Amino acid sequence: MYFRKIVYMIPLIPIILVLGLALLFIVWAVASIPVYVSAKILTSGKSTLLQSMIATLFGSIVYVVTLAIAHLIFHSFIVSFIIAYFFYIWVFKSIFGVGWLKAIGISILAVIFTVIIQTILTELWSITFLPSPKWSI
Repeated sequence: MYFRKIVYMIPLIPIILVLGLALLFIVWAVASIPVYVSAKILTSGKSTLLQSMIATLFGSIVYVVTLAIAHLIFHSFIVSFIIAYFFYIWVFKSIFGVGWLKAIGISILAVIFTVIIQTILTELWSITFLPSPKWSI
């Protein structure tokens, strides 16, 4: 009986993969918007969305790998975080062609824009048109 349910789902696998990859690309593009806006401000408009997407992708990969390796070597999260953040800033510096201070500024400004965007979206999605339940936990 269980096998029949799986057989019926096999034709859906390519659709699920395509939709999953499309959603991943959309989330990646949306996550790159704060980096794009902050880089646009600090590079006097010389950055592109593609550069921001590449910086977001490679910056995240470099950060996670560096954090893991540094934690294995130093056994200290604070030291590992500082080393990983240094390499994350280096990715921004290399991709946007800016100095160290502007790269740090891009990362800090991107965090500020991310918090602002998340706050706005949270407030928008918290508005509901359905009646609230009569019970609470």
